[in-house]
Amino acid sequence: MTISIIVSIAASLMGKPRFANATAGSALVINTGSTRHVSLTDTVPPDEVMAIIKTVIHSTDNFNIEAVARLYTPNAVVADDEPPYSWNGPTAGIQWVNAVEQSCKDNHLTKLKGTIEAVNVFQQSADNVYIVVPVSYTGNLADRTRFVAKGAFTFVLRMINGSWLIKSQVWMPKKGM
Repeated sequence: MTISIIVSIAASLMGKPRFANATAGSALVINTGSTRHVSLTDTVPPDEVMAIIKTVIHSTDNFNIEAVARLYTPNAVVADDEPPYSWNGPTAGIQWVNAVEQSCKDNHLTKLKGTIEAVNVFQQSADNVYIVVPVSYTGNLADRTRFVAKGAFTFVLRMINGSWLIKSQVWMPKKGM
């Protein structure tokens, strides 16, 4: 949601466009002489976007490929640190869930669970969303060692025929940041 506000600013503020923080989001300040236009963007993703992201992240809790089957665009790309590292097309999500399941089997990892942390980066236009979602994955290894992997997913979603679909999904492990 975007709200435009016209704010009169004294000419002493140098007249350059500036970025500023606002309580509910971020502000883009555009200079138009002695009057500035401020566009506040809500940093809280809409429920319909978060529902898709939650479905994807929690699909690896039980390797539910049916849950992600219709969530990706025809030209979607998913990238992760599990071989073969990228998957393409409308079944990219299914391929990714299957790869995560295989990795868990290969590494004797059980009870994998994804936990979504606070979202701080979210941008939306009429038909595009960009969001960074911090996630912690936990589980149990065969030797009873606790598995923990922290990182973030970046998602780009596109509005196609009235529905949000995932155009890209990229995992960045914390150690890579």
